Amino acid sequence: MSTQEIIAELPKLSRAELEAVDAKLHELLRSEKHPAKATEEETKLADAMADFSDKMRRLSAKVQGLPPDLARNHDHYLHGHPKR
Repeated sequence: MSTQEIIAELPKLSRAELEAVDAKLHELLRSEKHPAKATEEETKLADAMADFSDKMRRLSAKVQGLPPDLARNHDHYLHGHPKR
């Protein structure tokens, strides 16, 4: 399966499946066996992004009562712009 074919299948996965894929990718990228080693800067950035993603997942699990279209229409809710 090509990289493009794999990427094309990702939107079909559930959130839990995507998180499992994300964890496996991070594991492989940090692995000593992986042929392409990340630079120190890339590793720090990946760690920061993973930390941010984890914090956002935990926060989103706690927040209740938000409109279901908040992501799409955040400008409407924050600034009064027309909904998309």
